[in-house]
Amino acid sequence: MTAMLGLMLGLISGVMTGSFSLPMKKTTRWSWEATWLIWSICALLVIPWLVAFTTVPNVLSVFSDAKVSDMFLVYVFGLCWGLGAVFFGQSIAMIGISLSFALCIGLATALGTLIPMLKDPQVFQTAAGIWSTSGIFVMIIGVAVCAIAGHCKEKHLKAAAGGESAAEKTVSKPAGGMMLGLLMATLGGIFSSMLNFAFNFSGSIKEASLTLGASATSASDPVWAITLLGGLTTNVLYCSFLLFRNKTWSDYLKPRTTSHWFLTALMGAIWMPSIALYGRAAVMMGDLGGSAGWGLYMGMVIVISNVWGFVTGEWKGIHGKPVNTMIAGIILLLAAIAVLGYGATLKP
Repeated sequence: MTAMLGLMLGLISGVMTGSFSLPMKKTTRWSWEATWLIWSICALLVIPWLVAFTTVPNVLSVFSDAKVSDMFLVYVFGLCWGLGAVFFGQSIAMIGISLSFALCIGLATALGTLIPMLKDPQVFQTAAGIWSTSGIFVMIIGVAVCAIAGHCKEKHLKAAAGGESAAEKTVSKPAGGMMLGLLMATLGGIFSSMLNFAFNFSGSIKEASLTLGASATSASDPVWAITLLGGLTTNVLYCSFLLFRNKTWSDYLKPRTTSHWFLTALMGAIWMPSIALYGRAAVMMGDLGGSAGWGLYMGMVIVISNVWGFVTGEWKGIHGKPVNTMIAGIILLLAAIAVLGYGATLKP
């Protein structure tokens, strides 16, 4: 029963993460970097610490009791996770959305699931390990199919526009070839998986939380607070660089943008609790929750974000092969989620 509840919470957390950026469609008077900076402060600093102070008694004592090496490690994981987002963004400008999406999300899902399982390699020989590994392979295929659909969509838009597609016009292609773009997407995928590494390799922080009275499901909240502090560092530096380079600090003074502050804070209020919810789901799902749960969570994020793409008109006017391919990719992702969910309910 607990595993099934964890499965449901994992799916809900994926829905939340896949939906958090919707308010950004209404912050059109701000540049991307202006919106993302405020989101970063809310989602990666304010809310994680509010959650930690609310759910964990004597949370400051947790950090004095935990190993300094563990706290440094999860901070570095968070720093690298933030770098992953930067690399992913650069790879889009170099090799396009579809190929970047396939490499980055596929690697982040696979590594974030499989690396924690290597703590106990024998788990791969169990039914739970086999089902979980199978689910990851199906998910990678689904991600690749979704990427192909995205490529077909770009070609359709380009043909309809008689030249550059809308996606190509919105990014400036920096110097560098395909190999550099592939390297950026690969690094983006590797680093993006480290959010789950922080959850799985933070033993003394969780132990200190439990010792000081935290519940098993909330013991990871201090881990997220430190990890996301690392992510905050990367995101604030990158956004500040863009704000200075593009001279967009003045966006915050534009008239009729009061709602932008609220909408950006809302994005943070959706995203960070979804991460905390994933942590609870992983605990409830049992021994493989930190591995299979990550795959299930990432798969749901991809499914929901694509569904919202259809609902909000991103695929308006697109018919035939691109849509059919995307639907096939979503079906594969849903199948992978089902396989991972079943594997997570088995005892390794």
